[in-house]
Amino acid sequence: MEVGTLPYEDIIVEVEGDLQIVKLNRPEVRNALRKRTLAELYSALKEFEDDEGRRALIITSAVEGFFCAGGDIREMVKMTSADAKRFAEAAHKVLDKVEGVPKPVIAAVDGVALGAGFDLALACDICIATKRAVFGQPPPGIGIITPFGGHQRLARAVGPMWAKYLFFTGETLDAESALGMGIVCKVVEPDRLLPEAKEVARRILSRAPIAIGFCKRLINSSIIRSVDEEEISLYAKCFETRDREEGMRAFLEKRRPVFVGK
Repeated sequence: MEVGTLPYEDIIVEVEGDLQIVKLNRPEVRNALRKRTLAELYSALKEFEDDEGRRALIITSAVEGFFCAGGDIREMVKMTSADAKRFAEAAHKVLDKVEGVPKPVIAAVDGVALGAGFDLALACDICIATKRAVFGQPPPGIGIITPFGGHQRLARAVGPMWAKYLFFTGETLDAESALGMGIVCKVVEPDRLLPEAKEVARRILSRAPIAIGFCKRLINSSIIRSVDEEEISLYAKCFETRDREEGMRAFLEKRRPVFVGK
């Protein structure tokens, strides 16, 4: 879907001089990401990358108390394995663009950042959160894995043991815990979130932009080991299992799933 020429539906894009702000805006589903959301995010990222006048990007939410609750299960429950593969490829395309654009990208997280929301924050260069932020990885609880690169990015951020713990148990982290683990750079009051993110962006923009871009490239290249193809393949395989169908149906029906390992 070409969204560059269409009005945005799932996000709001604002430009303040050399600063671009992208706000997730799907209040009815707590900013859950669907295929259109990914397409719109990619379009906004391309605008940011291609416009020399836009030098820093903040990704945040227009919905109070929710950064992003994850992927849109209402859409995912209908997916075949082939559909899931295409969705995972689109997800990687977006988050790889966040990580790869040679300009600073700041996540400003208020409230819930679960699954895809957590992964999106991890893909950004810097994360600032409010005191009420909550981070977690619930996908195995509905029979799938995350298709957003979260396994790799979380393991790089906190180490493999903690990454496994968070994925295996589904336990969530509050803002202070995330700060202590190096996931978050600063914790602020909710009304200070966007002003603080803008202040950090301004500090970055006072420095040499080419050098900042080189720093981002070198730091990322020193720690990135790509397993994108394997993650996409395994995500698609989840959609061939009975457990995935049971997990998503149980989520939508608001009951506890009964997994059988098939």
